[in-house]
Formats: sequence, C-alpha cells, structure tokens
Amino acid sequence: MRFSRLGISAVFAAFIMVLPGAQAQSIADQADEAEITAMDLEKAGNLDGAVAKHREAIKLLEPIAKYAKKTATFKENFEITLLNAANAKFNAKDQAGAVALLEEAVALDPAGKYAVTKKVKESLSAVKGASLNQEGVNLLKAGNAAGAVEKFKQVLDLDPTNKAARINCDVAEAQVALTAGDPATAVAKMQDAVSLDPSRQFLQDELTKVKAAADAKAAEDAKKAEEEAKKKK
Repeated sequence: MRFSRLGISAVFAAFIMVLPGAQAQSIADQADEAEITAMDLEKAGNLDGAVAKHREAIKLLEPIAKYAKKTATFKENFEITLLNAANAKFNAKDQAGAVALLEEAVALDPAGKYAVTKKVKESLSAVKGASLNQEGVNLLKAGNAAGAVEKFKQVLDLDPTNKAARINCDVAEAQVALTAGDPATAVAKMQDAVSLDPSRQFLQDELTKVKAAADAKAAEDAKKAEEEAKKKK
C-alpha cells in the first residue's frame, strides 16, 4: 500500500522569496530539479531511483538556512518515498533492506513532526518484528529452542499483541522445558499455544506429544518411588 504524498504546488510554494545570490539560485534550481525528478521516478515505479534523487535534493538544499521550510517539505516527501520503497522491499522478502529504509525515514524526522512519521514507525516495528520472528522460527527448526525463545521475546517487546510470536514463543518454551526434563511445563506452554489457535493441527499434535512425554515421566517417577519404597522395607 502506497502512502499519498504532498502535491507539487505544496513542495515549491516556498520558492516565492528573494534568493541570496546567483550561487544560491543555482543550488536551489538543482535541488528543485532533483525533487521533481524524484517524484517522476516514483510515479514510474522506479523507487530506488526516486530515493537517490530525494537524497540529492536534500543534500543540495539543506545547507542553505533560508530554505529550512522547503528542506523540511523535501524531507517529508522523502520520508513518504522511503516508506513506499520499504514496503516494496518487504513484499520482495528483503526485510533487511526494508528496515534500513525505514530507519533512514525515522532519522529524517526525529521529533515526529511529519504526519507520515507515525506510519513509518509502525511499519518499522512490524518489519523488525517479522524479521525477528522468522529468525526465531529458523532457530527452532535448527533445534535451538532457547535461542528461538529470545528472538520471539524480542518480537513481543516490540509488539505484545503479536499473536504469531506469542504462539511461537510458547512452542519454543515447551521445547526448552522438555529438554530440561520438565514436561509438565511443556504441557502448560502448549496448552497456551493451542488456546490462541485451536484450529491449528500442528499445535494440537505438539500438545499430544508433550502430554505423552509428561505421562511417561509421571510413570517413570512413580516406578522410581515404588522401588525406593521397597528398598526401605
């Protein structure tokens, strides 16, 4: 989903002013041209090119204090382009690239003055969460349940309402508990996971497995207790 941007008239309205000389005029014209090119490139679907041109426009104009208002407008437009480019990278499975662009966008407006910044921060949190969640899934599949738990907890720190990460964390913690010889905790964790998504067969199967492990341990503990009791007689 693409975020709408400011119109051309809004971008260049600040040009109605007295320029400080031929050199400033030339620099402002170059920045002006780069900004227009950036917008044209984005409309044509060339987001990488648009990002590069926005950077060029801001680099040219930012040192001129008189154009602080115009520079701010350029930055807001650039932030919108970065958000759109990040969404495209995320959809292309380039999560690292998406995070880098979104972090650059946030840096353009550290005070949160622009309307788009809230959306950028939300997107950054979501993309980071998705990336961390996938890292956790990969660790879990590789047999590193403890490492997976840490990744899923990082996702939940970003977004405590992330259902997928909560379920994955429960599954990973169940695996950690089983490895530690604590099937009762594993059962409790899997029950939590199932309660979040009762229709998911994988979770039901995992719950069955840990219940079987818990029953086996209970039987083993009972047998040991019986043997110890016999020794005492």
